Amino acid sequence: MVRTGRLARARREGWNDYAGGSAAGISLTAAGWIHRTEIAAIATDTWGFEVRPNEFDVPSFQPLHQVAIPNIGLTIGEMWDLDELGTVCAELGRFEFLLSAPPLPITGAVGSPINPVAVL
Repeated sequence: MVRTGRLARARREGWNDYAGGSAAGISLTAAGWIHRTEIAAIATDTWGFEVRPNEFDVPSFQPLHQVAIPNIGLTIGEMWDLDELGTVCAELGRFEFLLSAPPLPITGAVGSPINPVAVL
């Protein structure tokens, strides 16, 4: 879970360029670390998971997607509302939990809505 505060900011200040605009996120340079640590999934409160605009001059809109999904098998969650979870974790002083977020079983799909549950 990567909570940048971007979703909360959009709610507070207006959506403007939330979907498609500049955003904090995961760097393309993190791909090696993600692979070495065998992280199974990453979810963020941003619209696109990775930092925007791109950090490098590459012919790709979201290069980390193109590396992490097919080559690492990383499951990506975007636009997650992590504010309440962050508040509860801070109150408890615990930031580890079981997360269940199964996708819908859609044959041939590359994305699905989910109903995530964090068990603290």
